[in-house]
Amino acid sequence: MDSSKTLNYFFRRYSFFRWICAILVISTILFFFFFINHRKKVVPEIYSVVPPVGSPGDTIVINGKGFGDVRDMNYVEIAGSKLTASSYISWTDECIKIVLPASVQDGLVVVGTANGRSKSALFANEVDIPVPVTRVQVSAKPTIISLSSEKLYVGDILTIKGNNFGDVKHDSKVLFSVDYSGKLETASYKSPSMLEEFMIGASEETFDYVSWTNSEIMVHIPDGVCSGVVIVQVGNEKSEAKQITILKDAGTKKYTEKKLYLVEYSADIDDVVSSDSSTITLRCPIPSVSVLQPQTQVTEVSPEPVLMNYQNDMIHQLLKVKTGSPKSVFKQSFVIDVYGVTTNVNAGKIGTYKETNPNLLSIAARSDPLVKSDNEKIIALCNSIIGIEKNYYRRANLIYNYIIQNYTILQNLRKSDADPLEMLESGEGDAYDFAIIYTALLRAAGIPALTDSGILISQDLSSQTHWWTEFYIEKVGWIPCDIAIAAGLDYKNWGNDADEDSKVFYFGNLDSHHITFSRGWNQLKPFAADNKIVQQPRSYALQSIWEEASESIVKYSSYWSVPVVKGVY
Repeated sequence: MDSSKTLNYFFRRYSFFRWICAILVISTILFFFFFINHRKKVVPEIYSVVPPVGSPGDTIVINGKGFGDVRDMNYVEIAGSKLTASSYISWTDECIKIVLPASVQDGLVVVGTANGRSKSALFANEVDIPVPVTRVQVSAKPTIISLSSEKLYVGDILTIKGNNFGDVKHDSKVLFSVDYSGKLETASYKSPSMLEEFMIGASEETFDYVSWTNSEIMVHIPDGVCSGVVIVQVGNEKSEAKQITILKDAGTKKYTEKKLYLVEYSADIDDVVSSDSSTITLRCPIPSVSVLQPQTQVTEVSPEPVLMNYQNDMIHQLLKVKTGSPKSVFKQSFVIDVYGVTTNVNAGKIGTYKETNPNLLSIAARSDPLVKSDNEKIIALCNSIIGIEKNYYRRANLIYNYIIQNYTILQNLRKSDADPLEMLESGEGDAYDFAIIYTALLRAAGIPALTDSGILISQDLSSQTHWWTEFYIEKVGWIPCDIAIAAGLDYKNWGNDADEDSKVFYFGNLDSHHITFSRGWNQLKPFAADNKIVQQPRSYALQSIWEEASESIVKYSSYWSVPVVKGVY
C-alpha cells in the first residue's frame, strides 16, 4: 500500500494521530524560533576597565560589547554589589561610564543584561575611605565662621571652621587672592571686587589639602598667594570672603607679562601587527595647573577620550585593533594662561623645612627613578659645593653658579636613553641633563626640588621640548630656575629677554615663554599587569607610561609631535 495513503487514512480515521501531528508541527516551529532568538542573543563581554585601579568618586569606563543601547534593567556589579542608579553617567552598547560610590570594594566587575552576565574583570580600590557617603549634594551655601589665624606664611596650615562644606571634598575648593595685576600691593583702598578679581585654589598636586569635613577644613597656604581674602567654594556656591594676611618678610613674588597660548599636539598609531584583537591605550599629557599656569582649557579633542583627565593625562584607547588596522590620529589642543614671575628672597628670614608639608617632602626631597639624588657622586659633589653653608637658599645659589661655571651646555639633545650622570664625567650635557643634575644636587643638599618639563616658546612662536627646575623655600614657596638658558642654551628670545643677564635672571625668575606639562616625575600604574609599556624619555612630560598595548600586540609604530603654538594673545 502507498505510504502516503496510509498516513492520509490514519489522519482522517484517528483524532489522536491528528493531535500528535499538530504537536509535532508546533514544537518544530517553537524550536526554530527559540534557536533563531538564541543565536541573536549577545551575552555582554568586557574588553577593558579603565582605570582598573580607582578611588570613590573617580570616573570608570567599561569598554566591551553587548551592553545594550540603554541601561533599563541592565546593571554593573562590583565585588558582588550592584551599583545604584546615581552611579551611572552614560550607557551604550559598547561603553559604560560610571562614578565609583564611596562603598566600592576590591573585586570583580560584571555587566549583567537580560541575555546573561559577562565574564568578570578585576577592579582594585586604591584608597580605603571610611566615610560611607557618596558624592554629597550640598544645597545650603557654605559659611566660614572662623579662621585659625589671620596672619600666616606660605605653607602654613590654615584651619577653617564653618558649615555646609560637604562631608568629602570632591570638586570643592578653598580659594585665595593672587596679585597678578600688581594692584593689591599699591592700592591704598582694596575693594571686595579687587580682592576677588584673581583667585586660585589650593593645589591637590602639591598636597595642600590636609583634611575636609562638613564643618572644618585644614589646608596649607598655597604657593603664590597674597594678602586678601579666602573663600570656600562648594559646587557653584561660594562662602562670604574672609580677610587673611600672608606674611612676606621672607620673600615676595611679582607676576609679569601674561600670555595666552593656543597649543596643539598629536599622537599617531600605525602599522599594527597583532595575533588577536587587541587594545592600545595612550596617555596624552595635559598642561599642568599652578600659580604660573592658573587656567588650562581643552578646546578640541579628536577623537573623544575615554577619560578626559586621569592622573594629569587624557586617556585614549584603540579597541579591537588588528593587523592592518588603518592609521589612527589623536589630536588635542589647549588654551593656556601663562605668567612670568620674579622673586625676591630675604635669605635670613627663611625656614628650615621643620614645618614643611611632609607629603610635599616625600615627592620633592627624595631620590626617585628620574632624579637620583642618593647617588654617591651626586652627594660627594654636593658636599664639595656647599661646604659649610647652612642657609638653603644660598646653597641653591652656590650649586646653580657652580654648574654654570663648570659645565658646557650642548645645543642639541643627546640620545633619549643617555644617563644624565654622564655629565659629571664629560663636563657637558643638554638642557635635560642640566635640569636633572641641578635638581639632584638640590635634593642632596636637603632642598626640595622638582624637574619641570614642557616646551620653550621662541619669539617666532616655534617651540622646543625643554626642562627646568623649581625648588621650595619655606615661608616663600616654589622658586623657578632655568639653568640651561643661564648656561647659554641658544633660542630665539623675546625682545625683553635680551635685556636681561641670563645667568642672574634665571635664578629665581622665569619668563612667560615656558609652558609646563609636568612638575616632577609622574609614576603611573599600567592598566593591566601584562601590558607592554612604552616610555618617551626626554620628552615634554616626565611620566613613566605614554603607551601600553595588550599582550597580543606583536608590534606597531607610534609618533608623538612636539606641542606647537598655533596662536598667542
